[in-house]
Amino acid sequence: MRRALFLFAVVAVVAIASGAAFIFGTRAAPTAAAAGSSVPTSTTAIVRRDLVDRQDFAAVLGFGAATGLANHLAGTVTAEASPGSTVDRGHQLYAVDGRAVYLMFGATPAYRDLHVGVSDGEDIKELKQNLIALGFATTYNLTVDGHFDSYTQAAVERWQKAIGVTTDGNVPFGQVIFEAAAVRVADWKAAVGDQAGPGAPIGDITGVRPTVTMDLDARRQALATVGSAITVTLADGSSVAGHITEVGHVATQPSGGGQATVKVYATLDDPKAGGQVDQAPVQVGLTRGSRKGVLAVPVNALMARPDGTYAVEVDSHGTREQVPVTIGLFAQGMVEISGSGISEGMTVVVPAE
Repeated sequence: MRRALFLFAVVAVVAIASGAAFIFGTRAAPTAAAAGSSVPTSTTAIVRRDLVDRQDFAAVLGFGAATGLANHLAGTVTAEASPGSTVDRGHQLYAVDGRAVYLMFGATPAYRDLHVGVSDGEDIKELKQNLIALGFATTYNLTVDGHFDSYTQAAVERWQKAIGVTTDGNVPFGQVIFEAAAVRVADWKAAVGDQAGPGAPIGDITGVRPTVTMDLDARRQALATVGSAITVTLADGSSVAGHITEVGHVATQPSGGGQATVKVYATLDDPKAGGQVDQAPVQVGLTRGSRKGVLAVPVNALMARPDGTYAVEVDSHGTREQVPVTIGLFAQGMVEISGSGISEGMTVVVPAE
């Protein structure tokens, strides 16, 4: 009776393993089939291994949403960092009339001239933190607070001397821009040679770490949890590891209809793995289930029996016997099996390739 419906059983079980029978992440039960056919066979071993069942979703690899960079100087744009380049703390972003604008780190935006006598504020504290980080002061000779004193002026003069500008100890509004971290130049709204006005956007910046953005079917939201590992398949077919960093809590309905989606964001474990291409299409593999150290066989080794149970055909030195098994996770063309009559290394029958 084993071979009569063997081909039907193979097709049904393979369809299950490939994910065709999954609805919202739930595996449907394999279709029962009997044995009996003259299909050529071979053998393979029962192995102990980890199984991971993943589903791929379309996503985009880029550098996150761009934010505008406001200029506070009036004149002609005379220099700009190259689009796509990274600008770190203390480095020049652009220049207007030859006056360079430098990036420093901080949460409070620059909004005034800084000098001895100006009122205390968080912007002064940020300036001091940056002067220390850049090596122009230490915590021994500069107190990290919001007061601009003579020690702050001396540290500013050391910085000004290093960058080749007038060493007066004053930081005019527009010479420094505070951002939370290093930035990547996305593009410039004003080219070198254009006129720049105070308060006008001069360019767009992004973060420097590649970010994966995915609009995930809201019904599959349970597959995405913050901190969970993902596999990202790049446009060239290579795969890199990453982790989910944020999952949206509000579903968005597409304007043209269709399923509501939630935003999912992730980063690559190796920031350099994604290259410098922005808005590149990728595939993200989300884990639907996993099992560690289980016994597994190829899916086509399974036999569906008339009573609705399953078996594998064990080959012991040419003698073949059906052994009942309980099936578990399907993944990567394999199926988890368990049962009192099986063990690692046993030989089981599969259709010949």
